[in-house]
Amino acid sequence: MSIKSITLTLISQVTTTILLTASLQAAPYHSDEAAIKAVEFAPGIISTPENFEINTVFNAQGDKVIFSRCNDDFSHCTLMESSYKQGQWQTAESLPFSGEFLDADPYYNQDFSQLYFISKRPISSDNLEADSLNLWRVALTNNGWQQPEYLADISSNAADLYPSITANGDLYFPSFRNDQRLMYVAKAQGEGFMAPQALSSTMHGSNGSIGDSAVSRDGKSIIFSIKGRSDSQGKGDLYISYLRDGQWSVAKSLGNKVNTADHEFTPIMSPDNNYLFFTRIENGKGNLYQVKLSTLNL
Repeated sequence: MSIKSITLTLISQVTTTILLTASLQAAPYHSDEAAIKAVEFAPGIISTPENFEINTVFNAQGDKVIFSRCNDDFSHCTLMESSYKQGQWQTAESLPFSGEFLDADPYYNQDFSQLYFISKRPISSDNLEADSLNLWRVALTNNGWQQPEYLADISSNAADLYPSITANGDLYFPSFRNDQRLMYVAKAQGEGFMAPQALSSTMHGSNGSIGDSAVSRDGKSIIFSIKGRSDSQGKGDLYISYLRDGQWSVAKSLGNKVNTADHEFTPIMSPDNNYLFFTRIENGKGNLYQVKLSTLNL
């Protein structure tokens, strides 16, 4: 082999090593401890003892996180964003379109170009706060955040909560419409959605009252916040249901590595699908937690 061939081979090997190392680089939200148990996320910076935080949704690169900072009684929430710089998460700032009205439950669409959320911002010309929580979305472009858009075709006059989206654009959300508390799916249709359809209440389990719910990107599982079931460990626990042969299974508890005597809710999966993020209410305050999904033996 010639010197030139050897040199080219070595360059190729070094390049491959660099690319492989980059691909294996840990996400900014990586936590060794979270592979063993649920741990608080960015304590003192994002999850703070003096505030009530819920929701933890990341951009595709995982170096920006959006969450909601709320009053203790949930009468008001603001969407906040923090960036990961110089090896640590930075002090969060409110998103430019949030702060005046209750905004919560953010979730990126499949290509991270839009953020879906719920809000009580005005939906009529009188510019008054809406009577119930409605579904909204806002586009993120190279010029920043655009004006939020009310999703009138899939919202209702009851509380519509916690949107999450599959890779093919189907929108899942729990709703209190029709005097019930059920999970709905609005199938993607062009730039919008088909009419929302209710999923079977059997997935909640006997006497289970469904709350915040996040669908996996492949649309094959949903993690719920459910309260009132006989196997509940506390005021609200997290469960998982699987889509099998076109039917959703009765949701199964995530177990004591997640659920406690306190209240666990607001589940969101990380962009790499390795972590579950959620909120735990402790001493009247909401704190953000993460746990590696592989440790839950789902």
